[in-house]
Amino acid sequence: MRGSPGRVLNLGVGPRRMGKEGPVLRRVLVLLAIVLGVSVLVTTALASPKRQDVPRQVEQTTPTAGQRSGMNSQGYEYERPRHRPEARRADDDRPNIVLITTDDQALTDMRWMPKTRRWLGRGGVTFRNMISPHPLCCPARAEILTGQFAQNNGVHTNAGPYGGAGALVDPDNTLASWLQKSGYLVGMSGKYLNQYDATQGVPDGWDYWNVATTNQFGYLRYPMYGNGEPTFHATEYSSDVIRDDTVRLVEQWSEADQPFFIWASYYAPHGLCADAAGCAKPPLPAPRHRHLYPNAAAPSLRKPSFDEDDVRDKSHEIRKRDKVGRRSATYLHRQRIRSLAAVDQGVDRTFKALRKAGELDDTVVVFTSDNGYLLGEHRYRGKILPYEESIRVPLLVRGPGVPKGATRDQTVTTVDLAPTVLELAEVEPGRVVDGRSILPFVRDRDRRRTDTDILIQAGGRPDETPTPWWYRGVRNERWTFVRWSEQGFLELYDNRRDRYQLQNLAYDARHRPVVREMLRRLKVLRDCAGEECRVDLGPPPRPRT
Repeated sequence: MRGSPGRVLNLGVGPRRMGKEGPVLRRVLVLLAIVLGVSVLVTTALASPKRQDVPRQVEQTTPTAGQRSGMNSQGYEYERPRHRPEARRADDDRPNIVLITTDDQALTDMRWMPKTRRWLGRGGVTFRNMISPHPLCCPARAEILTGQFAQNNGVHTNAGPYGGAGALVDPDNTLASWLQKSGYLVGMSGKYLNQYDATQGVPDGWDYWNVATTNQFGYLRYPMYGNGEPTFHATEYSSDVIRDDTVRLVEQWSEADQPFFIWASYYAPHGLCADAAGCAKPPLPAPRHRHLYPNAAAPSLRKPSFDEDDVRDKSHEIRKRDKVGRRSATYLHRQRIRSLAAVDQGVDRTFKALRKAGELDDTVVVFTSDNGYLLGEHRYRGKILPYEESIRVPLLVRGPGVPKGATRDQTVTTVDLAPTVLELAEVEPGRVVDGRSILPFVRDRDRRRTDTDILIQAGGRPDETPTPWWYRGVRNERWTFVRWSEQGFLELYDNRRDRYQLQNLAYDARHRPVVREMLRRLKVLRDCAGEECRVDLGPPPRPRT
């Protein structure tokens, strides 16, 4: 067991607690393991088994031909390094890291997760300006795995030639393999990348792997690829499976001498997916939560943008839509927050497991969502659009050295998560990352971020003619600017004066200088890589007076 109660990191780490009997006991255990290992080998050699059991540890399944050749679905070639863990260090004092993600969680949904707010909000730092710059499931998850924007990691959308798991450039060269190579135990449970299936094998870097193997991962009756063995879960609620996996890994890996990284990737509150209806059906709460919050009102109903009356200045995607309706929005909201109740319990169980194992003071826990969600704002129900409700997500961080009960107003993004984990783990990335660590902002509430212009984008819709990009734009502390690929339609919103983004200023004469400058900034960022994505482009432009 690793544990050093009261240790304070400089968001680095301190020494692990080792009893005096540790070295002697370790030698005894090593000798015992050798004897047992030899015994097992001899027994296996002499036996004639009728079947080959699937081992409990992950098998590194042989990649398909496309993977072996180092080519993603768009034809980008790459070299595939085969990472192997370095020797484990008994004195490894780096922190454990637990990443907990939800799927399509709106920022306002945190109100309905009291246990999560207690453990992470009161016990850590809450970022109030966390942005998912590519607000869609698969691209956002690819950003987490790589620390790169889609123009560099290859994942533009959820499916088709520009999306899904097959589009990821160099799938064996991700955060998982970098951590494992450095000595971390690395595990994942839940939703990985859309379109992933068991034939693709287990990517490099994962010591434990139990992920969904269908694009229609849901709450009941879903397949998973569990540690090298395909499984089907008919009656087990998916959030409970992810919770139990996470708790079990904490219990088992806390006995090891090396630190661990666990990604608990929950599906809630994503809608139910079906071939005929897409993912438009409301989520399915756990049976024990189906009657919670009978009077909860959707926060979107109080906004002037809800079922916006005049959408003539919006994109075609909004103009073509009917109003959502208060009744529909209310029912969907209640189902969504009911589905999050099981996640809230899972977060609570995870923290209690860390505390029981003596690892709580040695563990950094990060909670966020892949993207946000619009619940009737601008007549839209869903994500992917560049509006605030879609791109803003929760981010809470707790760990040794992290201030308690604090808030931060610096703008941070999903692309920053991988660099943050790498700094905590003292690991160098295996590819050029576009984001930056947020740890300086965790430490210092007054630390200024100069690169406040964030590239926001979405890939072509997979249900339409495949194109690399649907829209691309730039968001900074004042403006949201978007250029839609279709017909070059522009949107510009002044987020200081128009927080609900009701008035598109892109075609207003006073704002032509702003549009020109935002177009220039988009040109700088649209093909950026590495440090080019973190440049200071100056203060937000001003309109004519």
